[in-house]
Amino acid sequence: MKLSVTYMSGAGNLFSVIDNRKYRLNHARLVELSHIICQTKTFKTEGLLVLSNLENYAFKVDFYNPDGSFGVMCGNGARCAVVFSNKNNIFDIKYFQNEIPFFMCGRDYIGKYNDRNIIIYFPPPIKIQSQISLKLENETQGEIEGTYIDVGSQHFIVNLKKQAQWINVTIENFDLMNIAPNYRYHKLFAPKGVNFNIYDEIDKKTILLRTYERGVEGETGACGTGAISTVISSVMNNETEFPVTVIPTSKIPVIVDIVGTIDSIEQITLEGPAEFIGSDEIEIPD
Repeated sequence: MKLSVTYMSGAGNLFSVIDNRKYRLNHARLVELSHIICQTKTFKTEGLLVLSNLENYAFKVDFYNPDGSFGVMCGNGARCAVVFSNKNNIFDIKYFQNEIPFFMCGRDYIGKYNDRNIIIYFPPPIKIQSQISLKLENETQGEIEGTYIDVGSQHFIVNLKKQAQWINVTIENFDLMNIAPNYRYHKLFAPKGVNFNIYDEIDKKTILLRTYERGVEGETGACGTGAISTVISSVMNNETEFPVTVIPTSKIPVIVDIVGTIDSIEQITLEGPAEFIGSDEIEIPD
């Protein structure tokens, strides 16, 4: 069977996108195919976005990690889904007047165009737990302290400057690939685990961020929900002030802001680019 795949970038976070109105692939089939679709000979991406119609919404989008896991929100993917759906006539933007309602990961979201960027409006965090100290078994370097935040995807956030054992380490030189898995799989976060975020604030309005994502099991070019979670944590700790520009590994910035106050968040906004970078037709097993 031939499958048309579009490749998109959300601030350097790379996605394979399919219009499932054409194929009607069921959930079990998409779990099975996600690795194939995300890891073709032509292009390797960090997630699969599956677009379809849904009554009372502009569209529905389902997100799958390359390993087939699912059920988590993806902020950068959401922006790509808005742009893809608009271009492929899944909805009529004139009807929604730039208030684009969509359904993703069991929750309602709104997307808006802002010049060349897309803004996604998130509901308040599901859970925030501050000042979590983690110590690894057989680890001699001591504890690290961070914040756990769930915004539809679960994140553990660590400020590099506040960890004594990494005091002389820069964020660019931080050994993310060897260190992050220890915390991604930490027993405190079992059974799902978490995404691991390490950041360094440049000033009150700007932070550098690197994210190790579960499901990818590696560092991604950017992570939208990681950016949101990290900014909320840094503002709570009086390190930054809204709005905050987040510079991820890709160096393509996103902006995080809120409606309300840090003690009473009404909505969270994630603003950044979403662009088409290619397309392909691949053969998938029948």
